[in-house]
Amino acid sequence: MRLRTLGVIALAGAASLGTAPLDAQTLVPLPTRFVSDRFFVTPVTTQGDTLVLFTDSGGGGPWVIKPVLQRLGGTPKFLGVEDGDSVFSGGKFPTFKPGASIPNALGQPDGSLVGFGTKAMPELEGAVGMLGQRWFAGRVWVVDYPGKQLSVYDTPPAPTPFGEHTIPMTLRKPPQASHPRIQVLIDGDTIDMLLDTGATSQFTPTAVRLLGGGPEIRASSFVAQRLTDRWRAKHPEWRIIAHGEVRTGADLIEVPNVTLAGYDVGPVWFAMRTNAPYDNMMKQLMDRPILASLGGNAFRSFRLTMDYPNQRVTFAR
Repeated sequence: MRLRTLGVIALAGAASLGTAPLDAQTLVPLPTRFVSDRFFVTPVTTQGDTLVLFTDSGGGGPWVIKPVLQRLGGTPKFLGVEDGDSVFSGGKFPTFKPGASIPNALGQPDGSLVGFGTKAMPELEGAVGMLGQRWFAGRVWVVDYPGKQLSVYDTPPAPTPFGEHTIPMTLRKPPQASHPRIQVLIDGDTIDMLLDTGATSQFTPTAVRLLGGGPEIRASSFVAQRLTDRWRAKHPEWRIIAHGEVRTGADLIEVPNVTLAGYDVGPVWFAMRTNAPYDNMMKQLMDRPILASLGGNAFRSFRLTMDYPNQRVTFAR
């Protein structure tokens, strides 16, 4: 589903991102809340309303729930049902206070804010909406996991040359179709994956214990069944947590090492998915087929520079 999906399965009318005009290529930190290896933004409208919004490079949107549209002065009308929840007509992006603003959505051609659902999703942990790939589109972002800060360049800088730590991040048809694809190396195989900053799982208490503790809701990664089957056949010693995910009941599989932009990362746990989302929805959204989605549980030690105009991403430690 394309609007609401967390990972696989700006708001802004303000012209300025800060309190004064910005010099060219200024890196602008956004009001950021960092929770369990995921980024939320917290802009404040000119009426003083703080909006907590989940950011997700693998999501659609941007959208907020119906009560927020009403609070912002909109008159949402019911349009239908999608992914088991109600879809409503949207409204204009609000304007934000200087110093507490976020950029607009370059990939949202009609300038509207979609309404989706009447209640926030549990996985969003208090957020009232999502800023997905159409919000990320067309800009250069710094997603700093160790620094717990999301920032954006007000003017895109010159592209970093491709190299060991700067790799292609290809898009199907920017800015409207800007789901980013990268390649990683696992067990000698090059695998196409969605770069999915919003991938989220809620784990069972048993899974949390076997994962070594931590929050039930956290950043995750996903993998298609056909790739899981290959891994399990070749590596029966790789650990499995049966039914470790709450909402789907999916098993979890531990991949000991992922080679990502010249770095070795691991272990990385993947929640298993059926083949259908990758064969159907994601095939339509990506520039080429993928078999997995890589999220914050793999990125937590990196500072990512995601260059959408030049379709590349740089990983730094």
